[in-house]
Amino acid sequence: MKKRRKQTQRKLKRSIIVFLSALLALFIIGFIGLKITKNGTYTVYDIKTQEQYGTYNHFIFAKWKMHSLEENENIVISNQNGKIVALHNAIVNFNTKEVTENTSYVVDGTNEDGYLNGSYGTDGLYIETSNDGSKVLFMMSGVKAWVSIEDIQLFYYDDYLQSYYYVNNGSLIHAILIDAESAQYQTLAIGEAPDFLKENTTYFSYDGNWFYTDMDQLSSNVLNDVHDNAINSEAYFNFYQYVPHRSLTNLDDSDYNEYLSSVGISATANAYPCADTESVLYENGSIFTEVQDQTYINATMMFAVALNESGYGQSQYAIENHNLFGHAAYDSNPDNANSYDSLEDCVYQHAYNFLQQGYANPEDERYHGSWFGNKASGINVQYASDPYWGEKAASFYYSLDNGKDLNEIQIITQKLKNDLNVYDEVDGSVLYSYEKGDIISFVYTDSDNGWYQIMSEAPVKDGKIDINSTYTKDSVGYIQASDLNQ
Repeated sequence: MKKRRKQTQRKLKRSIIVFLSALLALFIIGFIGLKITKNGTYTVYDIKTQEQYGTYNHFIFAKWKMHSLEENENIVISNQNGKIVALHNAIVNFNTKEVTENTSYVVDGTNEDGYLNGSYGTDGLYIETSNDGSKVLFMMSGVKAWVSIEDIQLFYYDDYLQSYYYVNNGSLIHAILIDAESAQYQTLAIGEAPDFLKENTTYFSYDGNWFYTDMDQLSSNVLNDVHDNAINSEAYFNFYQYVPHRSLTNLDDSDYNEYLSSVGISATANAYPCADTESVLYENGSIFTEVQDQTYINATMMFAVALNESGYGQSQYAIENHNLFGHAAYDSNPDNANSYDSLEDCVYQHAYNFLQQGYANPEDERYHGSWFGNKASGINVQYASDPYWGEKAASFYYSLDNGKDLNEIQIITQKLKNDLNVYDEVDGSVLYSYEKGDIISFVYTDSDNGWYQIMSEAPVKDGKIDINSTYTKDSVGYIQASDLNQ
């Protein structure tokens, strides 16, 4: 009996020794792992008083410490180079490079690559810093994405200027911060102001869909992916920013000339440089309507883009290269711009090759919707580095339109809560699809028995999209009303 008890005790001792040895081994491995994975030196401190709360070799530990001091909004984390890499209530400054350089980012949730140029829009909303301290999650022009900490700067929004919206004479104005040091803004009238926004009030938004009067509430809502404190109860989508190119304008060349005359242009430019009163667009509006007749691409939307990209039709590329749209005029090498035989050739190539074959083609990797959009959806996602290119094109469209298309073209625009298919006919075959979370916008022409008839984004032939065929008024699709947000 005693012998058996001693054997049991020896087994217990061996088990304890094995357990303690394993525990020690895990500790040693963990310690070595921490040494190997050391990713910098991070100091947690109060930016106002300079009081330090700890220095860490791993950003994640510094981040935990900062969050434990969350009641103090002055707490920041700086790295070994003295650069602030995390803080509360912050603005991301993208204006850190030359105008010829873009900043790359990776879209949160999809890992899709994107890019923007901070010279055209300085500030984004800071959301958080990655656990290794190398990237920052931000929102700007609708996109929520990760950017390298090396490409940006972080500032408290109480100490830094920001972009904002306001209402003036019934128009929604976006004041876009271009340069914080000189307090330089570009203001755009982008459309009619929605009823929920009032004059004499400053509004903040980094997607143009949800508006706030308080930056703390905006920051908190974006961080938690809610809109509880927004002024509006439903997302707002500006008609001029979200109307698809697959629509027919109600304007003609006389409307285009009238607009040009209102900005002091009254003659056609024939040589560069031209007089301030001249433009290659003057008396050439019929080119756009003729191409609309051939391709079913909205003429006024193309004219608006031409105004934006060619500097009112007065740029060297527009006059000498017949390039109205900045095709291939990359930020790093603008002189790479395409040349065309004529303005007619340029407008047709824009409609057919750039839009029908690409940005308005659901099967093309550049496709994010055929509307102007922003960096979250629409042509702006891939077409331009300017994060507010879509708003600028929309602003020209708004100025040209005088309510004509606004009152005639019916669109459905939503951020989807469910996947959505576009069918060739009721209960037919799927032409193309959208996923939950996508922003969609359609021109709809009819509704019946729970179905909407819409204008397809691409030509439809034999129950399929066929981008090489001619788009006509019969290039329609169908969506189930039950698939839309109710």
